[in-house]
Amino acid sequence: MPSNQYPSIAKEAWPILVIIFGILCFLYFSSSSSLTLSLSFILFLFAIYLFRDPFRDIPSQPLAVVSPVHGIVTKVGFAKEMRLNTNTIRIRVVMRFNDIYSLRSPIEGKIIEQWYNRSSNNKLHRHFDFQVRSDEGDDIVTAIRFKNFMRKSHIYLNSGERIGQGQRCGYLTFGGVVDIFLPLESKIFVEVGQQIDSGRTVLAELIHSRPLSSVKD
Repeated sequence: MPSNQYPSIAKEAWPILVIIFGILCFLYFSSSSSLTLSLSFILFLFAIYLFRDPFRDIPSQPLAVVSPVHGIVTKVGFAKEMRLNTNTIRIRVVMRFNDIYSLRSPIEGKIIEQWYNRSSNNKLHRHFDFQVRSDEGDDIVTAIRFKNFMRKSHIYLNSGERIGQGQRCGYLTFGGVVDIFLPLESKIFVEVGQQIDSGRTVLAELIHSRPLSSVKD
């Protein structure tokens, strides 16, 4: 099972930080330009900020669906989920360059399936989807799209294992576009244009006893 114990600076970015630090040391001993040293130090501090991975207080709501990533909501509405061939509510989150890159599980449950492939039209357009089933039988599919060749994923999931709500399960270097597919009966709490935090913002509540009231298009 993925661990909740992790450093405040993402371990996946340590090799990048070591390289930057090595360049900084080289410039310190070889360059006499204070401007070069200052710019290198600023670059190193910016890299530390960029690869930050702060602790998250996960909401204690058993039927809540938390955001798996940090970003901006760009779509909320009905959509067909192609993997399971079901009608769902889709929430799309676009991660920006300066967002936190950690990936978290939207709900507590069992990892049922994972899918990874490349687009036939563009080898740089990578897809990764995973399905989590709650103890109540709700299926949530999280679909990740990488459109930039610099973006790289580190996924720590195994089909059949249990995972906690908001638990860290991967790292999406430089982000991506993430779709969360929810059951039609879900009660939605977010809207287009809203900034959300990974593991902390409640996207929706899973409903079993009453019909869907309203969904924002």
